Amino acid sequence: MPYLNIVTNKAVDDESSLLKAASRVVSQATGKQETYVMISADHNPHMIMGGSDAPLALLDYRALGLPAERSAFSDALCQLITDQLSIPGERIYISMTDSERQNWGWNHQTF
Repeated sequence: MPYLNIVTNKAVDDESSLLKAASRVVSQATGKQETYVMISADHNPHMIMGGSDAPLALLDYRALGLPAERSAFSDALCQLITDQLSIPGERIYISMTDSERQNWGWNHQTF
């Protein structure tokens, strides 16, 4: 169950388009069915990076297993944010967490 949370200090005009685009990108980049992908987005105007409050994003990705090609996955996520929010790659951090099956619950049970 891949989960991606996008946190940015930039106002998002069309959040639905961002979420749908992110869901497609995560599904394609990981080879996971989109029916299992969950995406959320948070706007936090109180963020700085490198001492600057210029537009930035933090992406928190969690799943049962990480893509083998993490660099390609990072590229796909950065491109998504650049395309959707016009934030350049050097203003995007991505955290990737490989969760253990017993620590991930769904439908009244764990994986």
